[in-house]
Amino acid sequence: MEDEKIYLNCPFDDKDECKSLGGRWDGDARKWYITDAMASEPFAKWMDGAEPSAEVSKPEADQEDGARVYLNCPFDDKDACKALGGRWDGDAKKWYVPAGKDTEPFAKWMTP
Repeated sequence: MEDEKIYLNCPFDDKDECKSLGGRWDGDARKWYITDAMASEPFAKWMDGAEPSAEVSKPEADQEDGARVYLNCPFDDKDACKALGGRWDGDAKKWYVPAGKDTEPFAKWMTP
C-alpha cells in the first residue's frame, strides 16, 4: 500500500528548508508534499489550515459542547472547507469542524 501524499503550501523561498526537513517534490502536481507516514510537525507552517502558532496539531481549548467533527474532505475541496471555517488536524491528517461550530455547511463531507 502506497503512502498518501499530503501537499504543502510551501512558497518557493522556503523550498530549501522544506527539502532539508525531508519534504518531497511532486513534479506532476508541482507541489511539495509529505507522506502520511512522516511526522507532520516540522512542516506545520506549510500545512493547509495551519494556525500561526506552534500548536497546529494540538487540540483546541476544551469547549462545553463537544468534540471535533472529522470530515471526509477530498484534496480538491480543501479551500472550500477552509473558507467555511474547517480546520486541518495534522496528527489525524483530516479536516474537521471545530467544536461548537455549526456542521450544516460541512454536510457534504460528513460520514453518513
